[in-house]
Amino acid sequence: MHKFITFTCIAIILVLFSCTSQKQITYLQDASVNGAENFNIDTITSYKIKKQDVLYIKLVTSNSEINNILNPNASSPGMYQGESNLFINGFVVDENGYIELPLIGKVHIENCTLDNARDNIREKALVYLKDPTIYVKILSYKYTVLGEVKRPGMYKNFNNRLNVLEAISSAGDISDFGNRKKIVVIRLTENGSKTFRLDLTKKEILTSDAYYLKPNDIVYVEPLKSKSFKLNIPIASLMLTSISTLILILNFVK
Repeated sequence: MHKFITFTCIAIILVLFSCTSQKQITYLQDASVNGAENFNIDTITSYKIKKQDVLYIKLVTSNSEINNILNPNASSPGMYQGESNLFINGFVVDENGYIELPLIGKVHIENCTLDNARDNIREKALVYLKDPTIYVKILSYKYTVLGEVKRPGMYKNFNNRLNVLEAISSAGDISDFGNRKKIVVIRLTENGSKTFRLDLTKKEILTSDAYYLKPNDIVYVEPLKSKSFKLNIPIASLMLTSISTLILILNFVK
């Protein structure tokens, strides 16, 4: 009987240690509850266009014939669906940082924000066109979410801004084994890869340079240290159950 009580206590301890506390699954735990807090994010959200980026660019004038020349594929269904169509119909920034537009010619936009690129295109377009309206968007905005999320993989973003919480949400949120305090964002820069470490339980992530993702960023969610322990609980429980059953049988036989 003494052995049975011992094994029962061990089983209870295993169950208690396998439980996940609320602090392990709550985001932004130190954010203000009673009052609003302002964070200046304008300085960290401007993406600068790089070589080999694929852009959607549309120029619109009051002349429909000129519009057809400037945007020959604008009415084609599915022109921006699929990787191949994005590459064929989008405008790729060449190795010298230029894009080439119909009628207008080459425009340098490398290291420009989307607003700056729009201004550069408008300045060049005004030489040939009267009061053009110009749209510029990034088509090659892809990001990857790996690690302890429910649907790891590569995703596409069709907004100008995407934060790390939205990226994790698109991957089905962090799994039961994910560590919300240890998120790694890997970013490719001109000087090589740069890593950022984020703690999603702290409000400081809102001011991090990695809070808003950039194209081709990788988000990795590290596992909890207790993951291997939790994964082995069913086996340990089965072994304890088998041993306790055997002890009961032996005691009954005696």
